[in-house]
Amino acid sequence: MNWFPSMAKNSTSPLNKAARMLDLVPYLHAHQGIALETLAQNFGVTESEMNADLTTLWMCGLPGYTPLELIDLSFDSGFVTIRNAQTLENPRSLNKEEAIALLLGLDLVRSALSVEREDLITKIDQLSQRLRGLIGLQAHLKAEPAIDGSIRSTITKSIASGTSLDIRYHSLYADRISQRTILPIEWQNDAFHEYVFAYCDQAQSFRTFRLDRIQYANEGVKKLKAEKVSKMIESPARAYRIRIHSHLRAARELFEFEGDDKELHTGIEKEISSFTAEWMRRMIFSAGASVELLSPEAERADIVSSARALLALYEGK
Repeated sequence: MNWFPSMAKNSTSPLNKAARMLDLVPYLHAHQGIALETLAQNFGVTESEMNADLTTLWMCGLPGYTPLELIDLSFDSGFVTIRNAQTLENPRSLNKEEAIALLLGLDLVRSALSVEREDLITKIDQLSQRLRGLIGLQAHLKAEPAIDGSIRSTITKSIASGTSLDIRYHSLYADRISQRTILPIEWQNDAFHEYVFAYCDQAQSFRTFRLDRIQYANEGVKKLKAEKVSKMIESPARAYRIRIHSHLRAARELFEFEGDDKELHTGIEKEISSFTAEWMRRMIFSAGASVELLSPEAERADIVSSARALLALYEGK
């Protein structure tokens, strides 16, 4: 039985690995001598992944890294035992450097959360406030990565000239790096970050990209026509309604709709906006049987007809 089903989803992502190792210590303390195979099954990962987690955990502990300050693990025999994790329960005071490191880490975690996770954001803000009070720090610390000035310059030139760019973009929420061709339209700012509002060729729609998550930007190999995009801006987006039958998280990433993961369930219906019917057609086909287009009726009928024709070819009719 998988006691941690959420861990099985994208188990290799950094956030999931960190969460899993935090859960491992109390779990092992309560299940001394558990078989490695059983432990991996309970956490929804492979034995090799669990072995890698235990190896990392074996090098964790209190600062100083003397033998008495590390977690003492034994798992070479195929059975896992933890011996001195209880020492980590002892209260520990933080010096200023350690508190600042924690504040920066908390800010990175906060920036990776979606706005729907208001519960976690509130807890992080409360903990950060306590840490700042502990060391007498009045200012808010931001863990902002340095932005390559050449990327900003390249995007600014692209906006002025109306030329497309090839970018590599890191989506922290999906924990995924993707290659995209975009036509930048304008800069946007909020209190903390710079954004690029652009037409994305892969999405066949408009998207907003955070500047510090763009890893590189070069002149686009595929040329997007600024005139065509300008007409799309002037024309209203069409509304589409879909029903999700399975692979809920994959559908959310594919169609990029808003909402909390907790709200997702089989059969849920969502309103999606798109400027082109062709983009919606491609997305529905790529989702297979997991997503159904409900409306508009004309596009639904067209997809049904195409699907039947493809199925007939596959069956040799």
